Amino acid sequence: MYRETIDWGFREFLKFLFRPRGFEGRIAAACVPILVTLLGWNWVVKASVRYDYSLEVGSTNVIPEWVQWPLVALFVGIFGFCVWVGWKRFSRENELRDRKKVIVIEGRGLREDDGSPLTAAVPPDIIGNRIGVLLDLRQRKDGVIVDPAELLNEVDGTRRAVQQHSKQGDPQDVTIVYGGLTPVPLAFLTGIVFDDEGKIVVMDWDRTREAWRNLDSVDDGQRFQMEGFEYVGTAKEVVLAVSASYQVRDENIASTFDLPVARLTLPDLNSSHWSQAKQNALAGQFLEAAKLLEAKGVETIHLILAAQNSVAFNLGRRYDKRNLPRAIVYQYEASSEKRYPWGVRMPVHGETIPSIARS
Repeated sequence: MYRETIDWGFREFLKFLFRPRGFEGRIAAACVPILVTLLGWNWVVKASVRYDYSLEVGSTNVIPEWVQWPLVALFVGIFGFCVWVGWKRFSRENELRDRKKVIVIEGRGLREDDGSPLTAAVPPDIIGNRIGVLLDLRQRKDGVIVDPAELLNEVDGTRRAVQQHSKQGDPQDVTIVYGGLTPVPLAFLTGIVFDDEGKIVVMDWDRTREAWRNLDSVDDGQRFQMEGFEYVGTAKEVVLAVSASYQVRDENIASTFDLPVARLTLPDLNSSHWSQAKQNALAGQFLEAAKLLEAKGVETIHLILAAQNSVAFNLGRRYDKRNLPRAIVYQYEASSEKRYPWGVRMPVHGETIPSIARS
């Protein structure tokens, strides 16, 4: 913890040294050589050539005193004004940074090591004191979730910690950043829990770069294709399979469920998810699909979600807790006879607390 704090402090110091400066810094820097010259930095350059000829160039007595000292006073005034403006800017930045808070929620559950802290990866343009809140969903049992029920309290504890930090000051001065490597059902649950926390900056772990990244890429226009909704009929329970990173296979669904299946599938599962605009559009499609199922009389949606952590989180934030059907989000286990042995029953549609549903 102390190592992470020192590392973050060192990074912030370097960012301050090399931060983009205002006009006053450039003008003050230009005044320095002018003042040095005016205040008597005399220089002479001599060059000798053949036949005893020589050339001498220098600054001595080039500027008369009646011109020199008014110029000195002028440039000293400009320099002093720029220093004053720079100090005021620096003071405002510090005051703003001290007043604003950046609450960084980092979910851990798929890696045993602490890895690179999300707090250190928050973009510098998000101004405020970094407050790290760890959502630790690791059970430290060879990476296997043995008792998912005991992890539900961790999500609620994180919510309470964030609310406590948010209350200590003006809500407008609080920015929440989320990033995680957690099981899909718990990422979706985290999104549902934090849907009322206003604007949240979502980041994700780039496995290729091995670093946290913003969702700042261009929207490639890929959208979900809807399948199977016309075959739902009058069923009260339906499987909704969302394929955003991997294809949800029919045989895996059949190992656990004997229910009608509706699908949301990206045409290209290798397409980038690093666009907030794209994720917003996909979440909108997901919401409309759930509303369509509700209009058909569906009471429970068994949600199978193959997606990146940020996608699962954003889909959870978009789910309407009051008006949509009950939802259970399932965990995929390749080694289990039933590929989806358990799920998290979401606190929606009258359910006040999350719980574990066994297949």
